[in-house]
Amino acid sequence: MHWVDALAGALMATRRSSVFSEGWGELPDASAEVTPVDVDWRPAGYRGAAQVSEGTFQSPAPLPDDASQGRVRRYRPARIRGTCVHLAASNEEGYRRREFLALELAEHGIESLLLENPFYGARRIRNGAPVRTVGELLTMGAAAVQEAHGLLLGFEGPVGVSGYSMGGNIAALVAATHPRPLAAIPLAPSPSPAVVFSEGLLSRFVDWGRLGCSRSELADVLDRASVIELPPPLRSDWAIIVAARGDAYIPQHAVEALHQHWPGSELRWAPGGHLSLATTGRRRLVEAILDAFSRAV
Repeated sequence: MHWVDALAGALMATRRSSVFSEGWGELPDASAEVTPVDVDWRPAGYRGAAQVSEGTFQSPAPLPDDASQGRVRRYRPARIRGTCVHLAASNEEGYRRREFLALELAEHGIESLLLENPFYGARRIRNGAPVRTVGELLTMGAAAVQEAHGLLLGFEGPVGVSGYSMGGNIAALVAATHPRPLAAIPLAPSPSPAVVFSEGLLSRFVDWGRLGCSRSELADVLDRASVIELPPPLRSDWAIIVAARGDAYIPQHAVEALHQHWPGSELRWAPGGHLSLATTGRRRLVEAILDAFSRAV
């Protein structure tokens, strides 16, 4: 376990953080349609080499009213080689943590769409912890998959999907179910949230008493969002997976299982842990996205 991941776990323990503090909730239907979304774009100035726009749309997923309006930020370079949707990591509010990707990629002609997940940021349904039940986690993930599909369908030319941590799992689900070939770049991903909450560091903070179940029972339910249960993407040889050797949140065997399930995919191991890869390993993440798009062009 990398020391930064260990420190984060210690801080969670001192704060007495609890995962799934309100139990199971209502488990969603796993089925999802791939339908386009109609985005209302509004100009928001320039950042570096990119023209920035703010977009809103009606989510195609069944969501509470406060979360049903989708939000996305677009970074458009003057000359576009491809378009990439970036999915949010766990507990990510807004776009700040992903903006470095969009600005770096714009320098190389890659347009970026940063989707805000349901239940977070302007799409919150409550104060405090945004997601409190197993059902809400699965609902959020399924809705993000549908919304990413809808955004990607609106663009011609090479398209791709990426995301970090939870966003990496959602990006892999999008890649496996999208009707067109695309560049897939899951970063620090798990093929399923099951191993994250039953084996990884976060398993220490699950409210097992509230759930009234064993780890295997929770894993069985969370495997509804498992990429391993789906066929590989249409062009899994375009996929590049990046993971950290000392990741305390995502076990190595889980990343390797995703790589093995996607024939021709490339797995790039980086030093450090889950949190350090997201900060000191940023150049690796940008390079992986650019390399995947070079295969898709």
